[in-house]
Amino acid sequence: MSTPSTPRIRATTADLLGSAFRIVRTGGTTIALIAVLSQVAIALIALPVMGWLVHEALSAAGLSGIDMPRIGQVFASPFAIAVFVVVLILGYLLMLGQLMLLVVAARHALAGEAFRLRTIWREFAGVFARLVRPSSLGLMPYLLVILPLAGFGFLSVITRTITVPSFISGELMKSVPGIIGWIVFLLIVGTLNTRYSLTLPLYAATALSGRRARKLSFRLTKAYEVPIFLAVLIIALASVAAGFLLLVVSIAPTMLMDAVWPEAAPVTAAIMLGIAVTAGIVVMASATVMVVTVAVRASEITLAAHPDLVPLSGSDAPAAVAKNVSRRYTVVTAAVLVGIAGATAATTAPLMFELSRQPSTLVLAHRGFSNVGVENTIGGLDGAANAGSDLVEMDVMQTADGGFVVMHDANLSRLAGKDVNLADLTVAQATKTTVRDLAGHSDVIPSLKDYLAHADAIGQKLLIEIKLHGRETPDFLKRLVSEIDEQGFLANHIYHSLDPHVVEDLKRMRPALTVGYTMAFAGSALPQTSADFVVIEEWSYSTDLNAEAHRAGLGMFVWTVNDEMRIRQLLRDGVDGIITDRPDIALAARTQMNEDPGMSPVLFDAIMRFVTIF
Repeated sequence: MSTPSTPRIRATTADLLGSAFRIVRTGGTTIALIAVLSQVAIALIALPVMGWLVHEALSAAGLSGIDMPRIGQVFASPFAIAVFVVVLILGYLLMLGQLMLLVVAARHALAGEAFRLRTIWREFAGVFARLVRPSSLGLMPYLLVILPLAGFGFLSVITRTITVPSFISGELMKSVPGIIGWIVFLLIVGTLNTRYSLTLPLYAATALSGRRARKLSFRLTKAYEVPIFLAVLIIALASVAAGFLLLVVSIAPTMLMDAVWPEAAPVTAAIMLGIAVTAGIVVMASATVMVVTVAVRASEITLAAHPDLVPLSGSDAPAAVAKNVSRRYTVVTAAVLVGIAGATAATTAPLMFELSRQPSTLVLAHRGFSNVGVENTIGGLDGAANAGSDLVEMDVMQTADGGFVVMHDANLSRLAGKDVNLADLTVAQATKTTVRDLAGHSDVIPSLKDYLAHADAIGQKLLIEIKLHGRETPDFLKRLVSEIDEQGFLANHIYHSLDPHVVEDLKRMRPALTVGYTMAFAGSALPQTSADFVVIEEWSYSTDLNAEAHRAGLGMFVWTVNDEMRIRQLLRDGVDGIITDRPDIALAARTQMNEDPGMSPVLFDAIMRFVTIF
């Protein structure tokens, strides 16, 4: 199939966008209502039920929460496995049903039919009857992996958190091969999303199985992938522009109240938050409707160009816009949105005072301050201290002679360009090794003794992560404690580890030490631990986990948080510590919150939290 010409690309893109914008303008009220109500129903009913099922499965496996070292216990319980399978299937069917309902509604709108929920529901019931069959499972890779990984998790509340954790993408961006690999990954995911974008419309419009619909979409979009990509990109940019305008309009009244009537600012902020949330829902629902419409219209275009491929099972009327939209749907939609705005304003008015409190969250520089020096080096330590970090998070690892150096990677290829394992080097050999980063900084690997001595000299407290490479001596933890204790620094710092056995052993050896349990993944609830605090990866963090930790008397630290908006949200949440590569940004945000008593920054953070969540 030949590559389409530029005029054809423009014409097809204009067709897709024109259909999407006309649907939203004339018939989008009903489809948007469907999108909003389906999201609300899943969020308020389905997700709590699924959460309860997960809790029961974990209880059956003898767990209170999921973390990576103990995840094997889940597979030891047949009941837990069965429940998790049920949860997976339920989530898959809910997401698939939600998107398919929008596809069916968009097809009726494009066919020029009047909006009748009974008709749409009848056709959807027929499609859903096929969804519960094994033949639909071919849709699962696209829905649960490819679609959300490209950032389209907003289409369903079920998959909004499925993404590449930031600690993985962050680590990849610290080396040239990692950057190349990440770019290649994004290109592959983006291409697959475009090529599979017709999967759901084809499944709804034909008698194809999920796997065949996916394969046919990949084939048909070869000549249309550029117009589809451009149409979705323009919709995304328009949504961002609308969101920015909404943000400015929402904050302006509160800024005015901060200046002329501070006592009224909290109430004004609560009201504007309700309006902003409601308007944001409209923007996101409209974007969802437009993206779905683009996919449906593209499937009609491609099938019309290839009528021999597969017969349609539904209407194949030419594209038009439904104009007979019942006013009662508009009234119902308006009533729902007004209710959301009122409920948001009423429930957030008391919270505005709470959110405006002065945060006391600790700022921890992740492996030092990499903007100034190489990670885990004296230069990075000095940079973090000069920036004003409360603590510096650093890594300690054992060498071949039983000593210890400050290093994160078990292999020196990323920082030193040598395919050498740290476990094969002595302290003397390791400390002669030069390390460099992509910013052009260079330094040498410091011994633990030198690093601790320098930290003490500049008055910098540390969060020492005990890293394992797998070849430690049997008494390595005892040696580590002794080495730090000999310098008189043991009680000056706090400790954490990804290994639960290290955490438990350290607490048994020295109960008075402050020790944290670090989790690369925390699901559902926190596990049982004798640690004093938990360190949750940003991707796993939730306000529920924060509240649970504080109820249990545990501190809550979050790593590695580099996005300014996310840092501000965590400061508002009152977490105990934020581990970041950008301590300067976190410290500036904390200072601003402590020094600015106005409600407009609080409203800004609340709106951005809504954007981040949804």
